[in-house]
Amino acid sequence: MFSDQPSLRKTIRIGLLVFALMAIISGTLPLVLISPGILSGTAMPDRFPAFAIIAVANYSFAIILLLVRSKFLKVRSG
Repeated sequence: MFSDQPSLRKTIRIGLLVFALMAIISGTLPLVLISPGILSGTAMPDRFPAFAIIAVANYSFAIILLLVRSKFLKVRSG
């Protein structure tokens, strides 16, 4: 499908990498925001599960994007 258009393949690979990085950042931000409250002992138990679910979903999405990028869009030299 992409064999005759190397520029399209490169664009898709870069796009998948950018989306994966954005998913990692958006998964880390909720954990960074809630960690001071957890470490200080402030009562925030009702918010932690929601932030943890957001982080796990975003990290899973990033892993899937990186797997697609590495397995299905391999760079062929030559």
